[in-house]
Amino acid sequence: MTGTEADPCRPGFAHAKEPLRSDEEHAMASELSLPSPVAYEVTMHVFWNAADHPADFPPNLHFSPLAGGPHSEGFRLWQPGEPASPAIEMQAETGDPEPLRNAYRQGGTRVLPNQFAVGDRVDSPGRTTVAFRTDSEHTFLSVTSRLAPSPDWFVGVAALPLTSGGAWIEEVVIPLCVWDAGTDDGRSYASANEQPEHPQPIHLLRGRPLSAGSEQAAQVGELILHRTE
Repeated sequence: MTGTEADPCRPGFAHAKEPLRSDEEHAMASELSLPSPVAYEVTMHVFWNAADHPADFPPNLHFSPLAGGPHSEGFRLWQPGEPASPAIEMQAETGDPEPLRNAYRQGGTRVLPNQFAVGDRVDSPGRTTVAFRTDSEHTFLSVTSRLAPSPDWFVGVAALPLTSGGAWIEEVVIPLCVWDAGTDDGRSYASANEQPEHPQPIHLLRGRPLSAGSEQAAQVGELILHRTE
């Protein structure tokens, strides 16, 4: 990657019909009246494949069911730079969405319990779509999916804003890069379980086997958010 190429794995990188707002703009937008409820579809399109990325590529690579839902600004299902919760650890290591669903439901009024969505397992290349409804009190989205097999790797978005400039976003495409939950020290897809002495914060996975460059993160797919109502 040259210095002139856009890095799809940098924080905040997205392709939107409208620019995603800053935190200050979000605070202003939250004071405006938004029409609600609204409905969205979220499509996870993954294109990781052995032909383009042969290093250690496993024969049964897939992504676990996409899971997550809308929430308010004060809720975090997961957060880069923070330790993985037990629910994220379980999801990243096994693909089981149920602990994540339980953690989401514990958000009280900051979440919409009936709108926690779970998609289908998807082989790569492939895609899966989930749908949810939300309102003006819950204007963020967090979802995750495990890359499998892997020690504790996953993709997703954390607190993605659903509004911009006081209006609901119509469509946005988010590059999916691989996150390391920091709960297993395995270094390749099929590594044996290696419990770390000191778990790391959630961080972008860089270098092999996903990328030939030691400092590079790899895009394995994209998340397409589209407003339907």
